[in-house]
Amino acid sequence: MLESATRHRCVIASLVIASVTSVRASDACALNPIAVRVGNITLENHQVARGAEIHVGDPPQPFAFLPQWPYNTSFVYGIDGHCIFKRNPPSRDGCTTIRGGAYDAFASKTRKVAYPDDFPHENGPFPETTLAADRLKLNEDVTLTEFPLEVALNDWGAQGYHPMASIGLGANSTLLNQLQESGKIASRTWSFFWGRNGGSSASQIDGSLVFGGYDRAKLSSGGRYIEKLQDSTSPCATQMIVTITDMILNFPNGTNVSIFPASLSTALTACIVPDYPVLMTLPSDPFVSNFFRLTGAAEDHERSFGINYFALKYSAHENRYDGDMTIKLRSGLVVRVPNDQLVVPDVDIDPTTGELVANYTNPDLIINGIQNVNTNDMPQLGRQFLSAAYLMVNQDARQFSLWAANPASDEDLVAVDTNDVDITAPCEASSAAVTDSSSPTSTSSPEQTSHSSAGTIAGAAVGGVGGLVMLGVLAFWVIKRRRREGSWKASEQNRAMNLYADTEFPPRQSVDTKPELPDSSFLVPIELEHSARRSAVPYELAG
Repeated sequence: MLESATRHRCVIASLVIASVTSVRASDACALNPIAVRVGNITLENHQVARGAEIHVGDPPQPFAFLPQWPYNTSFVYGIDGHCIFKRNPPSRDGCTTIRGGAYDAFASKTRKVAYPDDFPHENGPFPETTLAADRLKLNEDVTLTEFPLEVALNDWGAQGYHPMASIGLGANSTLLNQLQESGKIASRTWSFFWGRNGGSSASQIDGSLVFGGYDRAKLSSGGRYIEKLQDSTSPCATQMIVTITDMILNFPNGTNVSIFPASLSTALTACIVPDYPVLMTLPSDPFVSNFFRLTGAAEDHERSFGINYFALKYSAHENRYDGDMTIKLRSGLVVRVPNDQLVVPDVDIDPTTGELVANYTNPDLIINGIQNVNTNDMPQLGRQFLSAAYLMVNQDARQFSLWAANPASDEDLVAVDTNDVDITAPCEASSAAVTDSSSPTSTSSPEQTSHSSAGTIAGAAVGGVGGLVMLGVLAFWVIKRRRREGSWKASEQNRAMNLYADTEFPPRQSVDTKPELPDSSFLVPIELEHSARRSAVPYELAG
């Protein structure tokens, strides 16, 4: 009897494996990637914030999300945004803009009870949160129901470096996992182009956040440069490390001058942090000093406490650089940052209304010069770098890709598989889909229907095998989920988060030290006194 049962299980297992293999062998298409607009998002306070346009709840509440790593869970701020880090505490409207939206849980008809098991364990100094499950509308075609969200109960010390609602895209991302397990994307891949957001509407271009592939229209004619993600012991929290071999000032008269000292024999290792609020952090000595010396500017500068947090501010009568800057990486990638993305108005948020206000008299150089206690920190490449470069991260293949970006409004989405290979035959477009996040679903391509009796019999047989396939897929999903919840949480996730947990808050220092954010954490400097705003005018926005 035991042998018969064992043999029966083996036969079923063989059928399931054969069926799954057959399905995979005949699978010639994959669903299109999911694109989310990155741009100026109108919030519930009727003001704007720049980020990924995602709506939560029903009626839909607008948010400007930013991708964040290594956080795996997505979180929002509620109607009390806890903007205590501002020296002048803002009103609710002011805090809503700072946070990129305000979640009113009681106003949503689709809010459900959330369960702790739906949330990966995080070991970092992120905000204390309460749990919720609600609709997450990514675009007009894709909405996830009962998506697990955390709602912040306090400020977590990130100040202006990471102040906004967060889409967690780490190694165990709940969003990427659910999109893949529900058959919406072919791989746990995401791509990011910040777009352009200079001082005038003419210099502003929407970006995009793509899940399951990338947007080919946003790539220039240059090559693709692939790097492996570092392991969790890396000093770069995002695990995306590149090597900068040169930075060149491109003056309007055609002269090109490097800010690298001639005696420098080694390159700079840098960490890509997609939501970081400036182009880059850079050691003041010698790089920032060389920049200001070569451009005829002063060496000592105030700091911005607005949107371009801790960027260097020009004085009212100072000579401002009017050229571009070229960044070269060891991989071969070369990107050129145009002047209208390098020197921009200092934009701050009105604490009462939440309106963005631009100061053209004291513009920002979108570079954070690191010095003193942070001199030896690893430089970081932030979101303005991703105005000139296009980033794709494949969590399944554990690697990331960079291209020179093409700032185009066109869209040409390409799906990518778990091996980081383009899928050349996407499935036919489907209608708008609402996916239940509480359980995985399977998708299949439409098949030809036969009206003969033989076709009916064959259909029944195929249906039986299909049922086995469904059981196999369900078993695979359960095993995969349990393995992911166990091994990921116990190893990669916890080790990565230790970069934050093991870092202490810096001691309060005098204004002269001007400490910056350490590269190994999201901890922040002591805020300096904001100088009086001069010639403040409304900030012109696109659209």
